[in-house]
Amino acid sequence: MKTWAWMTAGLIVWAIHFVGVYLISSVADVLATADSAGWRMAGLGFSGLCALTVSVLLGAALRRLRVHPDAFADQIAAFGSGVAIIAIIWQALPTVVGH
Repeated sequence: MKTWAWMTAGLIVWAIHFVGVYLISSVADVLATADSAGWRMAGLGFSGLCALTVSVLLGAALRRLRVHPDAFADQIAAFGSGVAIIAIIWQALPTVVGH
């Protein structure tokens, strides 16, 4: 189970990011407008925290791959974290643009 958690950690953070940004924008739309500056900053802060977390996971996976280049779990962890950071940045772009 520990290996599966390691291999999917980046993807799990991405899923948490997806749900979190959706919740932030939904609450913002009910209480104010979804494009108000405070709510956009909250979304960007949450996206930044998730991107930082995934970056740390990616760095750890790459460091482990330097020691054991054939470790399948570390390869999957690095790939999943790389996909997750791209996805988190992509999902945060509308917040940066404001639409």
